[in-house]
Amino acid sequence: MILLCILILLALCGPAHGACGKTCGLRPMPPTFSSSRVVGGTNVMPGYGAWAGLASVRILWEPPLTLHICGGTLISPKWILTAAHCFDNVTTPMKKWAIVLGATTLGQIGPEVEVHRVKRLIVHEKYNIPFILHDIALLELVRPAKCSFTIQTACLPSPSTKLPELTNCYIAGWGDRIVKSAGNDILQQAKVPYVDRDTCNSTEWMDGLIHDFQVCAGQGGIATCQGDSGGPLVCQDKNRGFYWQLGVTSWAIGCARYKRPTIFSSTQYYYNWIRYKTGLNFHVPVVTPTPAPTFTSAPLQTVPAGPTQPCPLPREKLLQFFNLLKDILRYLKEKLF
Repeated sequence: MILLCILILLALCGPAHGACGKTCGLRPMPPTFSSSRVVGGTNVMPGYGAWAGLASVRILWEPPLTLHICGGTLISPKWILTAAHCFDNVTTPMKKWAIVLGATTLGQIGPEVEVHRVKRLIVHEKYNIPFILHDIALLELVRPAKCSFTIQTACLPSPSTKLPELTNCYIAGWGDRIVKSAGNDILQQAKVPYVDRDTCNSTEWMDGLIHDFQVCAGQGGIATCQGDSGGPLVCQDKNRGFYWQLGVTSWAIGCARYKRPTIFSSTQYYYNWIRYKTGLNFHVPVVTPTPAPTFTSAPLQTVPAGPTQPCPLPREKLLQFFNLLKDILRYLKEKLF
């Protein structure tokens, strides 16, 4: 418990983030509690901040009521990357859509959370609904997001980027199993094995269904499910100290079946399309990694070294700390009694 409190205080007093979009993939992977959702995933602890760049794509009913439709990732202050199939057969106008950033639970409100309206939707020109091909889309926000401890941008690899050994990969989302679990809307994350294309396309696996614009990850018992679509597949680059987003959750045969991994749209393949449609020039930080403490299944990510200042612990951060402490005590009480 003492160690947990120290880690939380260090997080709250961590170095300030630079201008949104100048760094990416540096968001700490929050500590987790065991769970049975995002199939085989774990609860991301409420109050500790959101996952790297993760967004909840929602339809507005009568405010403040919203319906979570898909996941997405913030790739710049004004752009969200998601899946095209999230908008199949949806007639709701864009002004009725909303993007929620910085949340761990779907009902979370507070200064760490931002709600954005959508200016326009861009679906890939070759998107094929029947076969779910080129399943990628972009959402432009009406106003830019502000990076903070709970909101950061994801890192996208260019076609020429030499990717690291893909042994430390994660998925996250608020999938169907969470939404339908009464009173439980906690963000889930899971470590998943990356599956190379030759294996994924083999007869025993996906039998030739996978194209060069797709990547595979997941295994029996651990994978995404309905409602996780549009969310990220990220893999750690230990040499440079951050996480690459390698995929956008697209489809799967069932949820977490044996030799039926999740299929993701490859961000490396669509990198130039994303740049062309958004006009963005991505900047990848050069970070010297330092050993990070392992809390549970996901490590805490480091941020670039820089000048430090004493943390004044303003009132809102103290409130955040004590609210989180209450969540921890409540969890321990439920487990013990």
